[in-house]
Amino acid sequence: MANHATDGTQAEQPAELPLDQLGLLGAVARMLKDQNNGTIQPHVNAPLERLSEAFESGQTHLAIRVGDELIGTYKVNTTNPRFVVDDEKVFDAYAEAHDGIEVIIRRRASWEAGVLKYAKRDEETGTIIDSRTGEVIHGLRYEPGGQPTGTVTWTWAEKDAGRIRLLKAVQRGDLNYLLRARPELTSGPQPAAETA
Repeated sequence: MANHATDGTQAEQPAELPLDQLGLLGAVARMLKDQNNGTIQPHVNAPLERLSEAFESGQTHLAIRVGDELIGTYKVNTTNPRFVVDDEKVFDAYAEAHDGIEVIIRRRASWEAGVLKYAKRDEETGTIIDSRTGEVIHGLRYEPGGQPTGTVTWTWAEKDAGRIRLLKAVQRGDLNYLLRARPELTSGPQPAAETA
């Protein structure tokens, strides 16, 4: 709780919003951010951290609705599985033995990309091999995918229809309960801004 400097009392902090309500605020902020980017951006980003945390419990996306109408969806972006160089010296030796070293004594980027492209992990032994030759590739490590990248993708429902639904809901006052404490989000587009 924050202390007021003038009287030494503590002000009550607002209760933390549920993730779906935080996401709805984020959708409103996205709709408005082109007009007021400086004050709106924190609201656009607000659901990202919480949704990334919810990912740890298995939640991969968050559908945002006003009533029964789908506005859009947040989706947690994840890493793809890949092979990366784990031991530079060992992989350099492997590169040298397989004509992967340039005259300036470094691995050729095109050679490395080719090796990584055809690298395969033996499920039984965990050994990384070249799928073209079956030869063990030394100096690589396998990193499984599926971990959150720290970013989340937002998609409006049905191209722009979700944005229009949300605009109408804001204009009707359906979200006043949520926006009342956030005046920076209430100076949005007027009815003339509506399209299709």
